[in-house]
Amino acid sequence: MIKSRVSVENVQQVTRELKQFEDGAIRALRSDLRMQLGPVANQVATEIPRQSPLRKTSKGGGMSHKGKTRWRGVNKPRIEFTPGKRRDGSHRLVNIAMTGGARGLGFDYAELAGIRRRPPKEYSKEYTPSDGQVRQHRLNGQGDGLIKALEDQVMQEPGRFAFTRFLKRKRLLNQLTIETINKHAAKVNQRIKVR
Repeated sequence: MIKSRVSVENVQQVTRELKQFEDGAIRALRSDLRMQLGPVANQVATEIPRQSPLRKTSKGGGMSHKGKTRWRGVNKPRIEFTPGKRRDGSHRLVNIAMTGGARGLGFDYAELAGIRRRPPKEYSKEYTPSDGQVRQHRLNGQGDGLIKALEDQVMQEPGRFAFTRFLKRKRLLNQLTIETINKHAAKVNQRIKVR
């Protein structure tokens, strides 16, 4: 029998056993999680500006251009049920991902700008262009201008668009996730009793 309240540690094992016993139960759980968490994720997506948050300056800048890093808001949020351990040993049940997509990575860059695990390198890796000579070029603070502009104009730390909004709704998201999982556990238990 599945406990009606599932601990994070045994979710991976329960998921494996459910797939063997009743494969459609996991699909139904994923679908219900999307239905329950979707409105909250979509609300966050509507709060993210559709237009570039950076103003153009006399030196150029901004994210209103036609290149790959242009700002075009976010795509529809993706909600995934991902039981199991991560590489760092932590557990995650539900993953909500937001991205600007391949047609414009401006949101992705602006959301994460300023997160650095280590200082940038002074020089690039060596590379060989078509003339056959090995070259290397100096890195002049790539990204520093974007980080400074975001700090000056948007005035928030990294995670400035989606992450902070999701953190404000963390309690609601956790509650909805637990309720959905508990409902599915009760349904599966009922079907097991009937058999």
